[in-house]
Amino acid sequence: MNLLSLPIACATCLPDPNSAEANAQGLAFLVMLSALALIFSILFYTIFSFARRQRQFSDVSSAA
Repeated sequence: MNLLSLPIACATCLPDPNSAEANAQGLAFLVMLSALALIFSILFYTIFSFARRQRQFSDVSSAA
């Protein structure tokens, strides 16, 4: 059995693939995934920015 051939949802949760409801579910999944990607990228940028500023501050304070 191939993992790619497994369905993501059961037949009860996943409607007919050609219906408007299935398209809405797929779009909702992509919207939530992109929102999570945006939030995590902002979080990682903030952490990286704090680390960079701390490194710059430690270089300046050790040189003085």
